Amino acid sequence: MLALLNSRGLYLVVKKLYYFDMKELDPWLAQLDPRYSAGRIFEFMPSVLYFVKDREGHIMTGNQAFAERCGCASADELYGRRDDTLFPLYMVEKFRRDDATVFATAEPLHDLIELFPTREGLPEWCVTHKVPLFDREGGVVGLCGIVQSYERMHDHPELPVFKVVEHIRSHYAQRLNIPEIAEQFGFSQRQLERRFMETFGASPREYIIRLRILIACEHLRTSKAPISDVALDCGFYDHSSFIRHFKRMLGATPLAYRKHHNGSAAL
Repeated sequence: MLALLNSRGLYLVVKKLYYFDMKELDPWLAQLDPRYSAGRIFEFMPSVLYFVKDREGHIMTGNQAFAERCGCASADELYGRRDDTLFPLYMVEKFRRDDATVFATAEPLHDLIELFPTREGLPEWCVTHKVPLFDREGGVVGLCGIVQSYERMHDHPELPVFKVVEHIRSHYAQRLNIPEIAEQFGFSQRQLERRFMETFGASPREYIIRLRILIACEHLRTSKAPISDVALDCGFYDHSSFIRHFKRMLGATPLAYRKHHNGSAAL
């Protein structure tokens, strides 16, 4: 069962979720007071972002944590907004593609690895799950989703790979040699590659690139340093390689990203 409510009184009880038919529970659902939505549980889970959209892509409700990540003071400000009024274009395009897949297939999408803004507006790797919502005739009328920080989900000090991650985070600006790192922490290179794929869905090299790009985003937003200096400070010793990886990950060049966020044109 899922009852959805925002402060404007929107109330939708779906006939079914993807997992099971709710028809026999209809009389029970009908007695529920819409002021007490199942979605309220997410207010007690600040590390989980929760949202609901209609089929046209309008955000109908969400929890406070999601609202703050969207730059809003409260969930009330989300009502009726679309992704393109809240997020950078490179994020919006990915969100819309996944939404369209859910609507077209009436199937959930799980474990989507994508960028989502922090409260400060910086991109962060997150894991998203999206589930279709159905009306009483079985048609898809929207979707609901949850978003969680990818790094926080996998930051477990007891995992052997955690010490490697801490080393990478502390030395990201240096030339990092994967075989040497593996040997330093008691792994073979193949073992380390496998552990990273199991934990992060990426090789150690790709993890390092992602980390460097996200740190570069912060530098581009908060400093006026030339882009070539930002590249070096973040561990990219080849300027063209930095631009290529940045554009592949964010869909924009470092200069375009900087202009979008603060108007600086430093080269």
